[in-house]
Amino acid sequence: MTPVTADKLVRLGEEKSTRLIVAVDELSGGLTLEHTTKLLAHLKELAAGVKVGLPLLLNLGLSQVSALIEKFQGSFYFLADFKLADVPSIVRKELELIRKAGFDGAIVHLFPMGYEDELPSIASTGLDVYGLVAMSHPKSKLMDQHFEDLLGYSAELNLSGVVVPATKPALIERARSYLPRKYLILSPGVGVQGAEPGAALRHGADFEIVGRMVTTSPNPREVAESIVSAERRWLR
Repeated sequence: MTPVTADKLVRLGEEKSTRLIVAVDELSGGLTLEHTTKLLAHLKELAAGVKVGLPLLLNLGLSQVSALIEKFQGSFYFLADFKLADVPSIVRKELELIRKAGFDGAIVHLFPMGYEDELPSIASTGLDVYGLVAMSHPKSKLMDQHFEDLLGYSAELNLSGVVVPATKPALIERARSYLPRKYLILSPGVGVQGAEPGAALRHGADFEIVGRMVTTSPNPREVAESIVSAERRWLR
């Protein structure tokens, strides 16, 4: 499989001098189209990407999420995080539908394995695929025990990148030393879960995924500005 190199995400990050991806899983005003649109309008100059999870999808429905993506398509890289972990042929169909909905990239849980025969057809659609190789919460012990296995499998698949938490910097360093530089490392867990802005970049990540620290703040733009300012010290 020829890797998709997430050109749009990299380009937006460079143009805006930011490594911030905002996770819109929880908003202080509620997960409505109005509140989400208002938030993204405030962050257009500060965030390179937007991670859309199941909470927003289930609240708005796919048609409204697609309309939101269309409205901000030129301003953000849209990343789907729908906890994909199924029979490989089903995951392939889900990824095809995610691309059709307008998303630029999607996160896939790698532990089911068997994706090597299914993902090549996804690459041809232009959808970037990221493998989740570790989770940000402290009790994900089973996944952590198999980190090396999942990391090695992601390299076999030639993905666009991997998801490694900012709360586990040693794993970021291991992923960065093991994977080719073309692989992007996306790191959630900044803010409420304990990692400081910029910390993941310092250990080798390429982008930081930040949710509640920004989205539940009474002044999300101000918080985003402080995050981007901290990140810029580590931009390569």
